[in-house]
Amino acid sequence: MVRSMTGFGRGVTTTDDFQLTVELRSVNHRFLEIHSKFPKEWNEIELIAKKQLSQNVSRGKLDINIHVKMVEQSSFNVQVNWSLIEAYKEVKEQLSHIVPIKDKWSMQEILSIENAILYEKNEIPTEQLLLAVEKALKEATDHLIQMREREGEQLKTFLLQYKDELLEQINVIRKNSPNAVEKYRLKLIERMQQITDSNVFDDRILAEVALFAERVDISEELDRLESHFKQLVDTLNEPNSIGRKLDFLMQEMFREINTIGSKNQSTECSAAVVQSKTILEKMREQVQNIE
Repeated sequence: MVRSMTGFGRGVTTTDDFQLTVELRSVNHRFLEIHSKFPKEWNEIELIAKKQLSQNVSRGKLDINIHVKMVEQSSFNVQVNWSLIEAYKEVKEQLSHIVPIKDKWSMQEILSIENAILYEKNEIPTEQLLLAVEKALKEATDHLIQMREREGEQLKTFLLQYKDELLEQINVIRKNSPNAVEKYRLKLIERMQQITDSNVFDDRILAEVALFAERVDISEELDRLESHFKQLVDTLNEPNSIGRKLDFLMQEMFREINTIGSKNQSTECSAAVVQSKTILEKMREQVQNIE
């Protein structure tokens, strides 16, 4: 299956205490490279998340972002530091025997005592947090893959269209390649007639034309290109990651086209070679986006 390497996915896990959101973004890359922004105390969870993601994605540069929003009423645990207040009360009573102090306490007075009221931020248990990350990450990964597959189908359509256009140019080359030998034979005869009045040079011409025909023969290159076309179609229907294989096929096609261009330089073939290279470059640009 053809998958693009660009995409986005989001997954959300909601509990009574918090809401956790995972966002995935991916772009093109030769290999699999995962960047994440996890809190330092989540090292173990970060490793598990990267492993889970690498089991579903084989290529691309991915960024993982995690956001945790605590439910307001459970975000903090507020406690009274009774031992501190009792100690403060005893000191106040002792002072009241010497200094006239009102016995009535105010909330302002209590709050002014440092650490009299303790505010503790609730911590999410590691097991609960891991389950939430795995669930949200799975949802985000599913959405990411769906987006990559949708774009992959478009890339597949483009590649098959370019393949048909390229095949038309190859047919032009195949049709016109024999003309180069005939043109060379006629040109050779013309030159021989210019330097001698004798017509007894058929054997020489035939030998020279035979050598030339062997040098400009591109039948093997054309046959290999036909084989590459078949491999291209077969590869586009494979279920695994195919980007690197397609990249290799593009290199092989370029090599065959370059060889054809250097061997057969007839006007028709040269024009078709230039057009073929243009189409292949477009194909290679699309292949760079495939996982």
